[in-house]
Amino acid sequence: MSRKRYPLRVPHFAAGIRAQETRSGAGRAWWGQRWLHALEGMRLGGRFARGRQYAASGQITAMTIAGPHVEATVLGSRPEPYHVTIDFRVPDEAARTRIIAAIRREPMLVARILADDLPLEVEAIFKAEGFSLFPGGKLGPGKYDVTTACTCPDYANPCKHSCAVLLILGEEALRRPRTLLEVRGITMEDLLDEE
Repeated sequence: MSRKRYPLRVPHFAAGIRAQETRSGAGRAWWGQRWLHALEGMRLGGRFARGRQYAASGQITAMTIAGPHVEATVLGSRPEPYHVTIDFRVPDEAARTRIIAAIRREPMLVARILADDLPLEVEAIFKAEGFSLFPGGKLGPGKYDVTTACTCPDYANPCKHSCAVLLILGEEALRRPRTLLEVRGITMEDLLDEE
């Protein structure tokens, strides 16, 4: 009887962007906990667990945040890295203007955001306009407020690579809470500019 020999697969372990903490728990700011709870609430099962492993092992080698559009490169099991894109739903112009005006009315909110703190009032302002600061909101059948795409062959969406990028994005928001506003299309310049 002959033995089939398979080529040795060496997993990639990158020195990329590595998650510091991928589990919700004490010691995290409220918005970091809420981000993780929102992702866990999407009920992604094994894909989310594997995404946590990818995030913890540094498989994300590059990530750029350009407003509501996020792009990342993720190392996987194949020689070529996968390209992940994530797009967040942004408020329409009228809602965006009302959100900016509501935050500007309270100068302390802007000051706290500048100091890398996120007041709970900001979440309430977004909710009043029908938006969430956090991913996972369902808008209707098959419509979500976050869309993901990946070049991997996995048919599931979001895949483990997208989950890993969402986790790293959550850590970026934990360090720099204004990221949550930026992915919803509101920049610090919008909050600081006087009309």
